[in-house]
Amino acid sequence: QRPGVLTLGFARRFATYKRATLLLRDRARLARLVSNPERPVLLLFAGKAHPADEPGKYVLREMRQLMMSQEFMGRIIFLEDYDLQLARSLVSGVDVWLNNPIAPLEASGTSGIKAAINGRLNLSILDGWWAEGWMQDNGWGI
Repeated sequence: QRPGVLTLGFARRFATYKRATLLLRDRARLARLVSNPERPVLLLFAGKAHPADEPGKYVLREMRQLMMSQEFMGRIIFLEDYDLQLARSLVSGVDVWLNNPIAPLEASGTSGIKAAINGRLNLSILDGWWAEGWMQDNGWGI
């Protein structure tokens, strides 16, 4: 964790319905969000697409292109070689866990459950487990 920096995490399989790039669509707004010197934000992403999931692989390529651009370098980070150890570090180390699937396609949302068990706040679509787990004081429902 970086002191004084709000760290948002998103780590899971990169299926398109999970909308990893939803937060990245409005680039001007995103640039203002991550580069505000008074309230800096860091976005951490990790995950893999299924080998046969071409749209999921495209999402990863799109994310790489964005994070390599000058305005987002060091502010949007993709952590490679996603595995259980990295997942543990993320769900216990970020400030806010992002989960923004297309409802009602999320069956459970286990990464959000793991983040909550580790005391992380969730910012999530009210789908999967979050539809039942959100209590208005443990994160935000979208």
